[in-house]
Amino acid sequence: MNSQQYTGIIMKKLQLTKTVFHFFIQNENPTIYTFQPGQYGTFIIDENTRRQYTFASAPDPKTFELVVDVSPMGPGSKYFLEKNVGERVEYLAPLGNFTLSQNLLKKVFVATGTGIAPFRSMLLKEVRSSSFLVPSNLKIQENKIITIHEPRSTNQEPGTTTHSLYWGLRYEDDVYWDNEFKALAGQYTGFQYFLSLSKPGKNWQDLFPPSPRLRRAKGHITEHVIKNENNPQNSEFYLCGNSAMISEMETRLSAIKVPKEQVKIDMFY
Repeated sequence: MNSQQYTGIIMKKLQLTKTVFHFFIQNENPTIYTFQPGQYGTFIIDENTRRQYTFASAPDPKTFELVVDVSPMGPGSKYFLEKNVGERVEYLAPLGNFTLSQNLLKKVFVATGTGIAPFRSMLLKEVRSSSFLVPSNLKIQENKIITIHEPRSTNQEPGTTTHSLYWGLRYEDDVYWDNEFKALAGQYTGFQYFLSLSKPGKNWQDLFPPSPRLRRAKGHITEHVIKNENNPQNSEFYLCGNSAMISEMETRLSAIKVPKEQVKIDMFY
């Protein structure tokens, strides 16, 4: 559908790290539109300024969530930093085509920083769909992935990975939403979650025992994607984050003959 201008009301504002904020926003007209995971809204900062932010929640005509990194301290950062609960935001939506293809190829998500936003949206949607087979003890509650203590069951073949998430951050203090992704990796055999820090503390890896579906590493996330993906030519890669990561991933994937049409990008900065 074509994008239109809408108004939202900030219902909750959480500080996740020193520079990252999580916004819960309610639409004033909740039945007008629904975005697809991976799409974004263009927020009206002032008469001459617009900034784009990707939706970080599963599609819902009533509410949506954003994750905003204010460290650049540009117009968008200052705008959201100053916004409080109860205040309104104006935006154009839905926009963008960084959305999941409907095919049987494995999906490999690679993110840096707040480039995690579209992948959280995609995973929250996939968990609710029949295409993402999840045991009965994994539930979605208020757009969070949680574990319910019930008997586990799944029709997924053991060892089959259909979705992998690789997330690169700098420091341990930069990590958020970790428990959500760990819950998903711990309960669903088809999902792998890989978190790597480029500037970790000395005990970073020692804190987390290795697991086939839940891994911790040091260094840039790009090197780990190529090392761990066994069949990249039969996978689709979704890249979101900084330009350096995206450029390096494109070069590495091209070198191992991954078709260009199986690589989608969404450059945040």
